[in-house]
Amino acid sequence: MKLQVEEALKEAGKSFPFSFECPAAELGDVDEFPWKDATVAIDGTYGFDGNHIVVHGNIRVSGGYTCSRCLSPVLVDRNETLSEVYGTEAGLPEDVLPYNGEYIDLTETIRETLILSEPMRVLCRPDCKGLCPQCGANLNDGPCSCPTDNIDPRLDVLAQLLRSKEER
Repeated sequence: MKLQVEEALKEAGKSFPFSFECPAAELGDVDEFPWKDATVAIDGTYGFDGNHIVVHGNIRVSGGYTCSRCLSPVLVDRNETLSEVYGTEAGLPEDVLPYNGEYIDLTETIRETLILSEPMRVLCRPDCKGLCPQCGANLNDGPCSCPTDNIDPRLDVLAQLLRSKEER
């Protein structure tokens, strides 16, 4: 996923559109991510601001995740923002990435963006009830038959205090 930037260097201030689609496997080692078999779509613009090449765009990919509460499969459509600055001069500032002067290879930047923005927790729906801690039934499908008055044995002493207080 390379951008030929020679034309942009001749016309400072002009924006050039770009668009790519590729299998996620072309990004490198992504075998551990839910979107490893998906197609990654990237589109955006780049231009020369007089000093550096500025790239802005969107990265879209879908992946099969697992709900963090009920373990159901969930298809998640991700839309991440790509925004980078590239330069060729020696001693680049920290926020400017190097490139060779002819083209910019976005492959590693796209891979890093997707990995760093990986969701920490995915839910099948916002009100997911999860699994019953005793029998493992999916509570989204309905209540299970487990008794609801089970008290943690460590807190049984407190329950006895409450019962004795109610009896008075």
